[in-house]
Amino acid sequence: MRVRGSIPILLTALTLCAAACSDSSPTQPSASLAGTYSLVSFAFVVQGQQQPVPGATGSFTLTATTYTLNLTVPGQGTLNDSGTYSISGSQWSQSSSTTGQATGTYSLSGTVLTVDATSQGTETISVWQKQ
Repeated sequence: MRVRGSIPILLTALTLCAAACSDSSPTQPSASLAGTYSLVSFAFVVQGQQQPVPGATGSFTLTATTYTLNLTVPGQGTLNDSGTYSISGSQWSQSSSTTGQATGTYSLSGTVLTVDATSQGTETISVWQKQ
């Protein structure tokens, strides 16, 4: 199934972002998120149902406040993106001059980072394994 949208939309959403919290001063990302991650799975969410994208590959590197993303989605090409991010509670917010703003939620379980983010009306869920 082909989902409407371009790689920038995909990646922005993938780049993991969360809706802004009521707290006006988001917490800086914790050192535990910093590192390099490999993509485990990637899916679009269409009408509330996950639509996995077989063959998607990528890497996601986080520092205390910045990210670098490389994502390849079969049939849609490769996106190389970088920007800034912040977290507050389970909320994630990310921004870049290439893909714009993305918001959503994240969770970290051991070394597995999961991001459910929406950008330009497209929701994606990406799962990353820390290397």
